[in-house]
Amino acid sequence: MGRMLNLRSRYSDFLSPKSMLGGDKNRSASPEVELPAVKRDSMSPCSSVESTPKSSMDEESPAITVTPIAFAHESLPEYDGMYAIVIDNVLSRQECAELRQEAEESTNRGWERAMVNIGNGQQALYTDTRNCGRIIWDSQEVVDRIWNRISDLPELKEILRLQNNAEVTGNGPARRNEVWEFTRPNERMRFLKYVQGEYFRPHCDGTYETPDRSERSYYTMQLYMNDQGPPTSQSLRGLSKEERKLAQKNYLQGGNTAFHSYDGQRRFNVAPKAGSVLIFQHRNLLHSGTDVLQGTKYTMRTDLMYRKV
Repeated sequence: MGRMLNLRSRYSDFLSPKSMLGGDKNRSASPEVELPAVKRDSMSPCSSVESTPKSSMDEESPAITVTPIAFAHESLPEYDGMYAIVIDNVLSRQECAELRQEAEESTNRGWERAMVNIGNGQQALYTDTRNCGRIIWDSQEVVDRIWNRISDLPELKEILRLQNNAEVTGNGPARRNEVWEFTRPNERMRFLKYVQGEYFRPHCDGTYETPDRSERSYYTMQLYMNDQGPPTSQSLRGLSKEERKLAQKNYLQGGNTAFHSYDGQRRFNVAPKAGSVLIFQHRNLLHSGTDVLQGTKYTMRTDLMYRKV
């Protein structure tokens, strides 16, 4: 029987026993679809969602806040109007740690090297482009639980139904006046582990289409699972003396998600923050995972899926 996770307050609905978290065997999940090719304090939150009433978990469950990335004001005016938002406090640090542990326990192969798609369903190892570890875990239930934390946010409304939006869908669907409605987050979770010196060079994410061609992805959803920068007193709480010393010595430096200008001269950084989610359109947003200078960076990436109506 799976391990029951000890979560409280608004986080109590997140993970269930492992025996309940198997992937949907009737649906084919996407492979990796990336194609080779912030400063958070510079952004101001647009809205927030209050957490549930006070409890012993309150210090670890602040309100969810949403910060759209205004590229026109962040040295990337060529991306003006393109969709990217940062959603803070979606998961607690404890949940992130437990989710990572569940992912590690979902396979007996450990962290394998992440591959790059080269077309026709083929992948290859190109460490000059992508250099990190990866675990793939399929669970529709888990990704749905993450999505349900944020699904009612007003800032997501505009991406739930796509019509006449060539910047997102491409010219063909827009020219044909197609309407695409959000169906679900992809059950395929790609957990990524970057240690010192590892990276993912600039690329744009590619669209994934299910084998029956009934669904297609248009947006990336990335969950950050640990913090960049020196640990806070809150993040050190509950650790042993030795664990505290290690955390204070080997914290994450580097490892931003950077959106780049196509001439390579300008960029805007989003710094990893445990429990935060970055959602952005696949099409035409050149981005990278910058070099990890110290410590380890953990993230989880999946896609938002759509069906033509």
